[in-house]
Amino acid sequence: MTSGKRLGGWLANLLLAFVSLAFVLAVFEIGLRLAGYRAIYEMYSKPSLFWRYDPLLGWSQEMGANGQYVGPRPWPIEFEATVSINALGLRGPDVPESADGESRVVFLGDSMVAGFEVEYEQTYVALLGRELSRRIGRPVRTINAGVRGYGTDQYYLYFVERGRALGADVVVVFHSGNDPADNTTLHETRRPFGKGALVPEAGGLRRVGIPVPGYPVCEEVSLGADYQVVRSNALGFRLACRAQMALFDHSALFSFVTISVPWNTSLLANLYYLGNAHKATLADPNFARRAAHTQAISLALAREIRASGATPIWTGGPEDLKQQLVVAELEREGVRVRDLVDVWYEDRQKVRFLHDAHFNPVGHQRVAEILAPTIEAALRSHLRPTEVLEQ
Repeated sequence: MTSGKRLGGWLANLLLAFVSLAFVLAVFEIGLRLAGYRAIYEMYSKPSLFWRYDPLLGWSQEMGANGQYVGPRPWPIEFEATVSINALGLRGPDVPESADGESRVVFLGDSMVAGFEVEYEQTYVALLGRELSRRIGRPVRTINAGVRGYGTDQYYLYFVERGRALGADVVVVFHSGNDPADNTTLHETRRPFGKGALVPEAGGLRRVGIPVPGYPVCEEVSLGADYQVVRSNALGFRLACRAQMALFDHSALFSFVTISVPWNTSLLANLYYLGNAHKATLADPNFARRAAHTQAISLALAREIRASGATPIWTGGPEDLKQQLVVAELEREGVRVRDLVDVWYEDRQKVRFLHDAHFNPVGHQRVAEILAPTIEAALRSHLRPTEVLEQ
């Protein structure tokens, strides 16, 4: 009886402590709301801004959407750029029918191409349109087909099924360091949409998980060894994910703490990965398998670009290109490779945002300067002799 009373008293004290803590947190939450503080995604843009479900690609950009892209969360705001999506679901102005005497360059990639962090006219895609027109002496239309979160498999599917119709003379593919992980991910924890995957097999690529089904938001799904589908459904991850989305994403107190406290960067990153099984997925011990997988998709994409009559160009960080791709094999497929070594290691504060890996306006300008000669040479190879003589 005595032990029962002790247990009951202990449970009562625990419940009282929990209720007291909840009350204090609620008071702080209300006070901060009254003081003008907001929840994290009321202050910053979600990574999935403008996404819509796409049965082929998993997600694509909402046609005709407009808005502001604000970030980087959860640090002090460094960018607030206007983003407009055209009638084709691409960032930038509408793309009319190709005109006589016009050359076209299509850019494929992820957020490093989309460039939501800067105004469209400041992106290297827009800057190159003006610079290449000046260099060649004829109109050059540059088309931004970059979508945040895409991997090489989505670049491939987009180009084969939709991008080929844009009539590009040159296609520039930006290879990002996270592409190998993206290519083996079918759904990432906390994302509203999943995606399919491409599996190399004799004679080409096999599509897996297409049309793309709906996935529970706290589920992690990826390709494991031998390309079988693996689901990470640990109860602890699911509970932590749900708690984080229910509390942290909607709490002014949480955003106040993350912004106001001088957190250690790695500690803050770990806090944001709480309940996100994707971090464990990224730590793949068999990196060579992912690299070979990405190489196979890249080679297939290069062949499709050449078959369309366009010249393929690959760019990206020098280490990403050399460690994750076999550049010599790409070059044998007619790919022109131009890495961004000339800007990649520049003083970060000059070319990138302080708390974000993406290029700032100066970085975009530098990328445009680096890529211009390579794209110019590729465009000139498509000009008829009479067009060259007229310049």
